[in-house]
Amino acid sequence: MLMKMRSLLSISILTLLLTAGAAFAGDAAEQRDSAVLSDPQTGEGRETRPQAEGESRMARGGIPLTLDSEHWAYREVAELLREYGAEQSLPVGRPCSKGELADCLLAVLNKLSEKYQQNGSRAIRRDDFETIHALRMALEHELAGLAGYRLRKETIEEVLILVEPEEVPFSHKFGMKGFLRGEGADAFSLSDVSYTPDHGQGHLVYRAQPYIYWHMTDYLGFHLEGQGYGFTGGGFDYHRFSFYQGFVEVKLPGRDWVDLKAGRQEFNYGSGFLLGADSFYDGLSFDAVRLRVKPLDDLSVDLLGGRYASHFSGGLRGNLAGAYLTYAPSEQGGLEVYGFRDTGSLRREAGEHLDSWGFRSTFALGPLALEVEPVYQSGKLFNPDTGANDSIRAYGGHIDLAGKAELIGFTNTLFLSYAVGSGSGAASREFSHGNNETPLVGDIGVLDLSGVDVGDHHASGLSIYTLGWGIDLTEELNFSATGRKFVARSVEAGFSRQLGLETDLTLTYNPNKDLSLILGYDRFFTGRFFRDASGSDRDIDYGYAMVVFNWDKTRRKR
Repeated sequence: MLMKMRSLLSISILTLLLTAGAAFAGDAAEQRDSAVLSDPQTGEGRETRPQAEGESRMARGGIPLTLDSEHWAYREVAELLREYGAEQSLPVGRPCSKGELADCLLAVLNKLSEKYQQNGSRAIRRDDFETIHALRMALEHELAGLAGYRLRKETIEEVLILVEPEEVPFSHKFGMKGFLRGEGADAFSLSDVSYTPDHGQGHLVYRAQPYIYWHMTDYLGFHLEGQGYGFTGGGFDYHRFSFYQGFVEVKLPGRDWVDLKAGRQEFNYGSGFLLGADSFYDGLSFDAVRLRVKPLDDLSVDLLGGRYASHFSGGLRGNLAGAYLTYAPSEQGGLEVYGFRDTGSLRREAGEHLDSWGFRSTFALGPLALEVEPVYQSGKLFNPDTGANDSIRAYGGHIDLAGKAELIGFTNTLFLSYAVGSGSGAASREFSHGNNETPLVGDIGVLDLSGVDVGDHHASGLSIYTLGWGIDLTEELNFSATGRKFVARSVEAGFSRQLGLETDLTLTYNPNKDLSLILGYDRFFTGRFFRDASGSDRDIDYGYAMVVFNWDKTRRKR
């Protein structure tokens, strides 16, 4: 089921990027202090200019009809011309008109577009976004009168959107986020997450998270977040309200070399295959410390350790510790390497632990994107039959290929995937991914990579074959269809290894960046294993309607 929320979050992020340009233009920009920044092309440092006290780039008292070289707009455009190598210059030794300023800004925007085509998002310095948006707003009338700008306006805006920062710098933000979902299933228990051929169930599920972020300075911030989660229906009532996240984050002033986060927090890495936030349900957080060291722009290492926050951990108790290395030398690909030790379990026994070692590689070539992530697991697992710990030897992983193409005027996406988890008659051979539901196992949640239980019978060692297709009907509306075939590696003698086929149909509408509406229908066509284990050939149906929301008030940095 996590697939739905992941798709949702991806679409919400895309919508945020598509709309943030206007938000940047309409709100106040941060005042740039004197600092040394690294040039993305040369790696050399440059010193930015301090502003006069009380002067703001967005104080649009406007740009006067004529201005001298001491005016903030003149200085900013002059710096952008130099920085991006635009073949245009401002007048020297005489006043500059707004029209001449707009001509030079257009030269910068054109050069920026060219550099994006050559170098991707590294073509623009992130610190320049506020400046560019401020200047575009202040010179909107003059730019609109330039034929060159009118011809290239759409291209320029697309480039700015593509490389825009995901997070707008702010001093504080407070609000509420969450979801409300009505869902119903036939031949499946939503409460027990199990196959029940003669039983159907409906739930109303909610998650509400009030939050406040306070960035006292560029190097010190606080994050507080509560959570209410629950569901009702089908004879069940569950409600829990608690403290979900609360941490302090400290960075090295003026640099991003060191970032320390301490307190209750989520861990979400890579595609979330092994460690994610369980976003479709009640989440997953830890009372922990995370230290991020970034010696190079392309390289970062996270060192983390903590214990499961028991209120929202799916009943798991124990500790998690490990390291996660990320190397992203280009927009086209990257490599992540990690190792974790996890002692979390529902019933902790002395000496139990799970060590997971893996890497994730991503590569993009034109419209195609490839992802590979193998994982090996070792450790100790308590065996109740012997009263001793068994040695764990398990493996899992996935390989995904996605591509985009324009067909009959619509953007289409095709997705292929193969996922595998080891298994045998012994639980110590089964691949595990804890309280995090990977989207690769289907939307309903009938099974996971460790296997599936039907009555008193168990199948393990899964192979999952996925074919998916999506289409953007409009900028706000997307439809997707996904099919997954499940085959087990290890079953009881005389039982079929064919587990079934799941089809997932999803319609997502995003009217704005803070609201998403989703309708979904999923069907699991049970295979012969279900017939052998339960005596029933009844298929599983699941449908839902969901709204995901965010409301916030943000004070941007000045």
